[in-house]
Amino acid sequence: MHNIVFTREVGKELRNRIEGVNASDIFILVDNNSQNYCLNHLELEMILPDHIITISEGENNKSLENLAHIWEVLSRCGARRNSLFINIGGGIVSDIGGFAASCFKRGIPCINIPTTLLSQVDASVGGKTGINFAGLKNEIGTFSIPECVIIDNRFLKTLSIRQQLSGFAEMLKHALLMGEDHLEEMLQVDLSDVSSDAFLPLIEKSVAIKSAIVENDPLEKGIRKALNLGHTIGHAIESIAIEKGLDIYHGDAVAYGMIGALYLSVKKLGFDKKQYKSICAFIRSKYPAYKAITTPEELYELMLHDKKNESAGVNFSLLRKPGEVEINQYCHREEVLEALNQI
Repeated sequence: MHNIVFTREVGKELRNRIEGVNASDIFILVDNNSQNYCLNHLELEMILPDHIITISEGENNKSLENLAHIWEVLSRCGARRNSLFINIGGGIVSDIGGFAASCFKRGIPCINIPTTLLSQVDASVGGKTGINFAGLKNEIGTFSIPECVIIDNRFLKTLSIRQQLSGFAEMLKHALLMGEDHLEEMLQVDLSDVSSDAFLPLIEKSVAIKSAIVENDPLEKGIRKALNLGHTIGHAIESIAIEKGLDIYHGDAVAYGMIGALYLSVKKLGFDKKQYKSICAFIRSKYPAYKAITTPEELYELMLHDKKNESAGVNFSLLRKPGEVEINQYCHREEVLEALNQI
């Protein structure tokens, strides 16, 4: 985690990093929310106004059109290979901004300043970048590690409870991958003030779990697939939600996906059924009830496009128990449809 900084003084930390990079010029990517609520706190008066690129918030804006817009601004303003690109915002900003920076002039340095809980514990960490394409989530992208990630949970003060829960789903996933003790800690956590001093160590612990896995397998050839727990189903749900313009957050979809994945874990790997029911009850108590947005058959067809699939069926990451993950667990159509019916 040498390139991840946890702080309560993000502006000071960023200015120190900028001085260390010695960039020819600086560009910033924000969305409407991070421009309105976060940018002024960084005190970056030296940034030229036309070097601040703004996109609209929302998953449907992680698009080829916005990617081209970012590149057009960089090119028009004379960005060079030693220009610095700073992403300030949630996961959509770090995903598309990281992708834009990784490709422009074959790669320019990038700093992530995540401003949502989801982006702090997941999207901005690990080097995955990308955009949605042809109705599929994260269909095109790169692995590109940022120069650094600066995490300050004071930004979380403006988040709605739905946004907080969206990020918490990833923290719950990390706890399931870590083991019983951390899982119990997450099931008892107080989400009433995620912007407090007391909550920052929980973010740091969650990031450490992901970072340890990523460092062992940066290009997702093996154990990094564990981080897809809940995402195989979750991404299919998100893809349909994007297409239909439905109000389903990433964390909602991942939470539903974890219900399905844990059901398959019970059926295929002997995950404790009582614990499965307890975790499912916790998820259902926190997240909006899932309303069928399409047929299980259509979700299954989308899952067949998942990037992790390398043979027949759908590739899942499943658990024998908390802390004991099994990757490359292929499930056939009937098993997947049965799991989808559980959510």
